[in-house]
Amino acid sequence: MEASPNEQLIENQESVRSANERLYAVAAERVAADRVVPFLCECADGGCRGRVNMKIAEYVEIHGDRDRYAILRDHATVDGEGVIERRALFDIVSKAPPADV
Repeated sequence: MEASPNEQLIENQESVRSANERLYAVAAERVAADRVVPFLCECADGGCRGRVNMKIAEYVEIHGDRDRYAILRDHATVDGEGVIERRALFDIVSKAPPADV
């Protein structure tokens, strides 16, 4: 059975997330936590080649929640996903609704 358009977008994101996890594993062993690393944009666009420059410590903070992704401003998202934080160089989106405050 063929994947729905939204399922394909989610697969795109998961593929980039996997690549970023490998990049993080290498970078975390070789650079200080306050050094900037050019991670891949985790947007839903399978053709995106953007880079999200962030510190190793930021990567750990953001990705401590598996539902969060770092994307360049105004890049593609999937259904049900929304921007939860805008930073100077990128946005953080989440698949899960933020907890009630």
